[in-house]
Amino acid sequence: MRPTLLPLLLAPAIACGQAITDQYIELTVHDTVPLKMGALVYELRWSDPYDQLYDENADWAKVQRAMAERADRELTRVEKEVRAMGLTVERTTDGGDDLSLALYAEPPQPLLRVTARDRAALRPMVEALRGRPGLDGRVADWHFDEPEGAQTAVLQAMYSTAEQRARAIATLAGRKLGKLLAAHEPAAKEAGLVELIQMLEGRDRAYDDPVQATLAARRRSMVFRFALTD
Repeated sequence: MRPTLLPLLLAPAIACGQAITDQYIELTVHDTVPLKMGALVYELRWSDPYDQLYDENADWAKVQRAMAERADRELTRVEKEVRAMGLTVERTTDGGDDLSLALYAEPPQPLLRVTARDRAALRPMVEALRGRPGLDGRVADWHFDEPEGAQTAVLQAMYSTAEQRARAIATLAGRKLGKLLAAHEPAAKEAGLVELIQMLEGRDRAYDDPVQATLAARRRSMVFRFALTD
């Protein structure tokens, strides 16, 4: 006859992501991978802060060229300032692959792509440039670094935690903990391997804030099933 303590353990265990039967005990364990910010990419754009008065007789191609030249001069000035701060700056455009067939597609606009190691390294630049007419900036991409062997270390720690908890519950139920039967990620996990890689490379735009992105990328969950013996 099984100890009467087993049914008492069953209800709270399920509520905590655990389950017990006569044959096995199953636990879900959560942990985090120690990721650190590898780099932040910040984009700076300049657009004319003054509205162009409409003139049906104006040569708008010439007006656009003049605006582009003004933007180029302003960004050149900003680029020198940012480089003087010790940051890496790349001059590029927002044209992407530049293969659009849109009828009214606008010409690519120049921009500066600034790379910094973290938010703290960007803050002096942002404070220095904030409030300048026509200048706009935002964090565009981020990348995370993962210490070598971090995944293995976290999995080992999760297994150790699961084994300790399972052994304690089995002992309370008057049973002995047997071998590990299975280990897998939860079927309804928040992020799989593909999503993780996208977050690490800054390509998951579901997270506009790099802080939230790294928290999501660090989370891990594993389900461990251990046999129960008499």
